[in-house]
Amino acid sequence: MFPSGHSRNKAANLQEILNYKNNLLGRLSLSENDLKDKLNLLNSIEKASNKDLQHLYSGKINVKKHSVDEAEFDEWFILSILD
Repeated sequence: MFPSGHSRNKAANLQEILNYKNNLLGRLSLSENDLKDKLNLLNSIEKASNKDLQHLYSGKINVKKHSVDEAEFDEWFILSILD
């Protein structure tokens, strides 16, 4: 009745959807290592220390020369966390 990703949809795998979205968006601005670290922290946030939480949204953002909407845009790495 509710689409995948909706809070009331009980059939879809919400964790898999969030992993996919976070990976897709994170690839646009973070290095491979930073992205892995951030996703690992987000996926185990209930175990994170106070210090980890304070720095959760800190990091170096990589700026691309072209927008994702431009033909010249290219992804500099492919990362699959869903395997």
